[in-house]
Amino acid sequence: MVPIIQDIASIFFVLFLGYFSGKRTQFTQLQAAGFNKLVLNYALPATLFVSIANSTREELFSDTRTLLVSTVVLVGWYFAAFFVAMFVFRHDKREAGIAGLSAAAPTVGFLGMAVLSPLFGGQAALAVAIVALVVNVLQVPVGVFFVAPEGTKPTAALVHALKQPVVLAPLIAVLMVAVGLRFPPIADPPLELIGHATSGVAVFAAGLVLSAHHFYVNAEVIWNTVVKLLFVPACMLGGAMWLGISGEKLEELVLLATLPPAFTGIVLAGRYQTYVGLASSTLIVTSFMFAIAAPAWIALVRYIAH
Repeated sequence: MVPIIQDIASIFFVLFLGYFSGKRTQFTQLQAAGFNKLVLNYALPATLFVSIANSTREELFSDTRTLLVSTVVLVGWYFAAFFVAMFVFRHDKREAGIAGLSAAAPTVGFLGMAVLSPLFGGQAALAVAIVALVVNVLQVPVGVFFVAPEGTKPTAALVHALKQPVVLAPLIAVLMVAVGLRFPPIADPPLELIGHATSGVAVFAAGLVLSAHHFYVNAEVIWNTVVKLLFVPACMLGGAMWLGISGEKLEELVLLATLPPAFTGIVLAGRYQTYVGLASSTLIVTSFMFAIAAPAWIALVRYIAH
C-alpha cells in the first residue's frame, strides 16, 4: 500500500504549493484560469490521445465484461449524482454537471497506472485503458455538455462538447484504434512531453483556485465523498462479480473506481467558475480518505473473492 500513500502525499504537496502561492498572491486567479486552459486544451488531451492511440483494438475491446460494468457503474452514478445535485442540493444544470464528475469520475488518467502498476504490474494497463475510455469518452463529454453557457441549445451544447480538445482527442484515438490505424511511435515524444505537465499543473491550479475559496465540509461534500469512495466501488465490485470477473482483475476495477475525483472536473469548474468551492473541497476530502478507503477495499475484495 506504500505506492498509494506516496501518490496521496504527492497530490497534497503540489496542492499546498498552489494554495500557498495563491494566498501569497504570487499567482492570480486569472493566471489559474490560464493554467486550467493549458491542462484542458493541450496537456490532458495529449496524454489521453497517446495512451489510447498506442493501445490495440484487442486491448480496448476484447474485455467486454470490463467495458460493460465500467460503463454502467460510472455513467449510472454520474447521472445519480447529477440529479441529486439538482433536486436535493438545488443546483442548476451547470453546477450539477460538475457535481457528477466530482462524485463519480475517477482520476484514472492521472493516477491509474501510478497506483496499479506497483501492485499488479504492466497487466493493469488494460483495465486502466478501459476505465479511462469510459471516463474520457462518456463521462467528460456529458459534463462538458451540461456546463455549456445558459441559453445554449442542446444541439449546440453537444457540438460544443464534442469540439473540446479533452473530448475530441480521445474520440479520435478510439476511432484510429477501431479501424486499425497505428499511431507512429516517432510522434509519441512531443505529445508525451506536453502531457507530462498534466498532473502537476492541474493539481497546482486546483490549489491556486482553492486559495480563493474557503475549504469546508458540508452535507454535499460528504455525499460526494460517500458516493466516490463507497457507492461507486461497491457497485463496481457487485457488478463485476455478477459478470464473473474475479482475481486481480476484480481488484484492479474496484481500486480504479475508488480513485479520487478526476482533475478534469475541477479544471472545468475553474474554467467556468462554477461549483469551484464544492469541487475543491470534495477533491481534498476524498484524497485524504482514499488513503484509508483503498487498502480497505483491496482487503475486502480479497476476503470475498478467496
